[in-house]
Amino acid sequence: MPHTNRRVFLKQYRDGMPLLEDFGIEDSAVGDVPPGHVVVKVDTLSIDAWIRTTLTPGSFHETAGLGATIRALGVGQVVESASDALASGDWVFGPLSAQTHALMPVAALTKLDLSNSLQPRDYVGPLGLTTGLTAWVGLIAVAEVRSGDTVLVSGAAGAVGSMVVMLAKARGARVIGIAGGPAKCRYLTEQLGADVAVDYKNADVAAEVAAATSGGINVFFDNVGGEILDIALENLAPADARIAICGAISQYSDLGNVRGPKNYLKLAERNAVMKGFVVTHHAARFPEAKAEIAGLMAAGKLVLPEQVVEGIDHFAEALLLLFAGGHTGNLLVRP
Repeated sequence: MPHTNRRVFLKQYRDGMPLLEDFGIEDSAVGDVPPGHVVVKVDTLSIDAWIRTTLTPGSFHETAGLGATIRALGVGQVVESASDALASGDWVFGPLSAQTHALMPVAALTKLDLSNSLQPRDYVGPLGLTTGLTAWVGLIAVAEVRSGDTVLVSGAAGAVGSMVVMLAKARGARVIGIAGGPAKCRYLTEQLGADVAVDYKNADVAAEVAAATSGGINVFFDNVGGEILDIALENLAPADARIAICGAISQYSDLGNVRGPKNYLKLAERNAVMKGFVVTHHAARFPEAKAEIAGLMAAGKLVLPEQVVEGIDHFAEALLLLFAGGHTGNLLVRP
C-alpha cells in the first residue's frame, strides 16, 4: 500500500546554536518494504538533548549527514509489515526519526508491552529510554541513592531531571532541584515534590546550594555540567558522595571547547566518586527499572508532566525550545 512520508532534514551545519533555517521539510513516497522490514506510522517523538550533538560535525554522537532525517526516538504503530516478528497494528519503540512514516528493519524496533493500562506514550515518557530509564539508571544503578540522602539535580525541570526528582523522593531522599526561572522552580516544589528549588537565572546558585545542602551533597545528578558541576563539587558530603554524569547541555554548543571541572580535587578530598554512564550499558537492569517505575505510576506516585508540540512541521521549533530551556517536563512532538 502507498505511504507518503513527511520528514524534517538537516540542510546545513552551523557553529553554535542551530537556527530554523538550518532545517528543511519535504514529502516523499515510502518505497517497497523489503523482507524483515516494516512501515511505522509515527505517533510521538521524544525531544532530547542528545539530538543537539548530532547536528555538529565531530560530535560524540554520530553526526547527521546533510539531507539526512533528524534522528529522534519515538513510538508508533506498524501499518505495513514484511516480517513475521511484527504485524500491522503492533506498537513499537525505536529510532523512528523526525518523520511521519518510518521504513525500518524490525531488528531496530522493540514491541511495546501495553498491559497493565500502559499507553504507547509512556515509552517516550516515564518508561522511555532517554527519560525514565536514563533517570533510574543514573540515580539508582550508578549513584546508588539511599533513603536519607541529600540529592542535588541540575536541569531538574526537564524530562530526565523531573524523573530523577520523583524517583529520589520515592526512595526517601531529600531533593534540591536547579532550574531556570520562578515558574520552573514552582513546578519542582509544587508538582514534583522537591524540597528546595534553586533558580539559576535569578539567584546566587553557589550560596543557595551551600545553604540547602549544609550537611553536604550525597548524590549529584548532573544534566548541565560547567559552573554548576563545580558548585556541586564544592559542596559534596565529607565522605562517600556519588556524582552521576548524565549530560552537559551547557557545553553542547561548543563541543570543541568543553569546560571541565576546576574543583575535581574535591573528589579525592571527600572520598567521592564521579561516574559517567550510557543508559544502554545497563540494559540488564531495565526490567527492574520498568517494574519500579510502572509500580509508582500505578500507585499514582509518579506522573511525568508533558509539553506536546503538534505537527512534524514544528519539530525543529521544538528542538530549539529545548535548547533554550523553554519547556518543563517531557517535551514531545506528535507528527
